[in-house]
Amino acid sequence: MAQRYYCPCAHCRMRGLMGPAVLIAVGLLFLARELGWQREFWELSPIILIVIGVVKLAQALAPTTGHLSAEARSSPSGGETSNV
Repeated sequence: MAQRYYCPCAHCRMRGLMGPAVLIAVGLLFLARELGWQREFWELSPIILIVIGVVKLAQALAPTTGHLSAEARSSPSGGETSNV
């Protein structure tokens, strides 16, 4: 079984926020409708695009300190050997 390497930098961790952020935004839109805010879903859909833009902006501004390159992630560190 291949070992997975995760990059610890903030830039790469931001990628995992997109799905939950969009899901929360959609849930809040449905909640607002249930609480009586009578708007059509398509009228509020730009909010989803704004959430996506905010997450992408946060990812772009996040530092890459400690970023692991593709080569570092694909080869084991410390001279370890893998059993094939």
